[in-house]
Amino acid sequence: MKKSILYSVIIFNLIFLAGCSSMKNMEDPMKDDSKGSIINKSIESSESGKEVNLYFVRPTDILTLGQVVELYINNNEIGELTNNSNIETKVMSGVYEMSTKVGVSLNLLNITGFGGACKFAKDFRLTEQNYYYKIDYAAGLLCGEHQIIKISKAEYKKLTSN
Repeated sequence: MKKSILYSVIIFNLIFLAGCSSMKNMEDPMKDDSKGSIINKSIESSESGKEVNLYFVRPTDILTLGQVVELYINNNEIGELTNNSNIETKVMSGVYEMSTKVGVSLNLLNITGFGGACKFAKDFRLTEQNYYYKIDYAAGLLCGEHQIIKISKAEYKKLTSN
């Protein structure tokens, strides 16, 4: 009995330590850890001069009530989203890296994973006039992330009318 408990504790510690060693650079979480990117993240576009409206909403989520999510476009902070809040911004058409990270976290219990919430980053090609996104929390074992998910205008209006 004692051996099985001892082995369980050792295995749990090894898994926990392995998970901590694979996390992103915590000194600068917005720094790109990849060695090279296929997509050029510059603001320039073949359709330069076309203005694009971006609408972001963060619906209420019980798991992340105490977290403030910072929204970035090409590593420039656009704003902070609390639960049930929204942000509107304009950019020129092109390919952009949109990312989120947790700025302030007031959660007493760490229910969002062992590492809290990690940075989320994804490239988006913007060519239409309007884009609607929701910031949705995806739970993970070591850390979850606030994902940027494209939604319809009707869903955006429904989420912002509350």
